[in-house]
Amino acid sequence: MFSVLVANYNHGKLVARAVESVLAQDYPAELREVIVVDDGSTDDSRQRLEPYRNTPGVSLVFLPNRGQTAAFAAALAQARGDYVCLLDADDRCLPAKLRRLAEYIATLDTSPERLFLCHDLQILDGADGPPIASTWFEVVALRRMGPQLSLASAHHEFPFSVTSGMVYGRLLLQRLMDEVPQWEWRMGADAILGHAAMILVGDVQYLHEPLGSYVVHGGNDLASVEDGRFVAKPVWHGRWPRNLRFLELLVDSLPLTEPEREVRLGYISRLEHATRSVPSNRRHTLPLLSFVVDASTEALAAHAQATHDAIAALVNSHHELIWICTTATQAALPEDAAARCALVPQGSGVFARMRHGLEAARGGYLCFLDAGDLPDRRFSERHLQAQRYGMLPMLTASDVRLLDAVGAVIHPGIMGLAAGWGHGAPQVPAFAGLLRDWALSPLPAIVLRRTAFLEAFFRAPDLPLPDRQVPWLLCQYLLQMGGATRLAENLMDLRLPPQATPNASWLSQFVDRHGPLPQPDYAHCAEVLFTAYARARSNERAFFAENWEARFLRWLVQSGGADVPARIERQAQRAGDEAWAARISALLVAAAKR
Repeated sequence: MFSVLVANYNHGKLVARAVESVLAQDYPAELREVIVVDDGSTDDSRQRLEPYRNTPGVSLVFLPNRGQTAAFAAALAQARGDYVCLLDADDRCLPAKLRRLAEYIATLDTSPERLFLCHDLQILDGADGPPIASTWFEVVALRRMGPQLSLASAHHEFPFSVTSGMVYGRLLLQRLMDEVPQWEWRMGADAILGHAAMILVGDVQYLHEPLGSYVVHGGNDLASVEDGRFVAKPVWHGRWPRNLRFLELLVDSLPLTEPEREVRLGYISRLEHATRSVPSNRRHTLPLLSFVVDASTEALAAHAQATHDAIAALVNSHHELIWICTTATQAALPEDAAARCALVPQGSGVFARMRHGLEAARGGYLCFLDAGDLPDRRFSERHLQAQRYGMLPMLTASDVRLLDAVGAVIHPGIMGLAAGWGHGAPQVPAFAGLLRDWALSPLPAIVLRRTAFLEAFFRAPDLPLPDRQVPWLLCQYLLQMGGATRLAENLMDLRLPPQATPNASWLSQFVDRHGPLPQPDYAHCAEVLFTAYARARSNERAFFAENWEARFLRWLVQSGGADVPARIERQAQRAGDEAWAARISALLVAAAKR
């Protein structure tokens, strides 16, 4: 018997077609059922489904919105079939699907509790459009595969059908649902279920026949059809860090022999490599990530070996190590021919030390650490992978573990406690908050993209700010220039000094390793930021359009208060561009009226 599970969210115009495609199967009605879960739709889905309430073989479940994976899990709880077919509400089954599946499964030497099968799909250009020339197996290069793919031979990042082409033994799917945290995968159930199934059973069966229709209608998360050609959207790459981390944990939880474990870890490693690969028509070179490590005091230099070992152990080689040191501390650093030193005078402040590190670094991306901080082995991989797929704006932040002064873990992930950090939108746009607001983690967990604005910030002879405010203001400046991305992963261990004790207040404001920052002079900080922008504009002719400048000035005034317009006008007049200074004055007048 087959159970067809339909997950619907706001596909009111299409969900009835999905249900009808199951009812129209040329397969005995008593040997199939369709279970539809409406995942809190806000359109007319419920009204369109109500006529099926008393239809034999159809079960309806209405739930509050919890996401795709949870919807399939709720449908599975009511399933009675030995085999389960997943069906997205905007897709359809072809009339012979269940009959051909039954015939094909009968030829396999696979028990229901281990069956994982994918069949091909035709791709429709619109809900009422014709099939395009290529099937799903052709556009994702599965057509050349044989009837089966094993863990040991898989090199493809997604060697499966999309959701509507997946078939599982019911007991296997139940095991998967028990393993996968449903709330973590509100979308992308096909990827995590497919790879988890490979980890559990070791292979996937292929039926090289189109038995369903994958409808590409303009609202798809991952695909479009352009001029009759299927075009994949790269947004799904943002899910890979979470997917890979879960698969690693899944392998660790299984009672495996060492050879079985090695095969599965090899599979995950190849997935990781495949997701970093770029198609030939989008070829980019991997940038260089510079780790700039402050070891300018004896206390910091004492922890340099630990940071050196962590960076040396990174899997990805596209990084460099720069030590910020004095002539006294240089001798205490680990010997490493590849590492370089940026020498600073004894007693240099944070601004001067960071500027020396920036001048010595060659990377297009930078991460500023103190000796003793420990990047996770995936740190550079995750950031560089994200950069290749366009995810990195000016800043990228990850969660941090907190270590005490001797290196023992005292908190496993402090930012994960913040509301919305792990489950909210990963993108933080420019002007999303004022200077007093903070949506990122401490500086060592942040990667900065090298731009004219970063260079201009450090072109000042000095920055008249307390040392602890320099990293905060730099990050606020770059956040407003181009936004930030948050990776919901713990990728950095931050070492605290002996007197620092983390607490809940860390989550509501900018913190460094000493704790929350004392309140700065926001008007002065706003003036410093405008001055840095003016330098970048003057020296590199790098500036934003007038409407962006208007937003930037409004943000500075709102952040800094009534004294800011006069401060900004003075700085604009010093830039030596009378026309631009006049425009800034006019924009400030307009900002004051809002």
